[in-house]
Amino acid sequence: MAALLEQLKAAGRIALYLVIAFLAIHLWQDPGGSAQATMDFVKGVGNFFAALIDKVGQFVKGLTE
Repeated sequence: MAALLEQLKAAGRIALYLVIAFLAIHLWQDPGGSAQATMDFVKGVGNFFAALIDKVGQFVKGLTE
């Protein structure tokens, strides 16, 4: 069981390195497009958390009424 876990960790590490290499190559080839994609991603995450905080606030406000 421990050997299987070690193999899964190694495979995960290799996958992480491949993703990092892919992102670095993509950034090198198209920095403008990569910047826009990064901005869109950060904007989407920000919008998600803003909506989440707003809905939690409405829920808590509804509990106190």
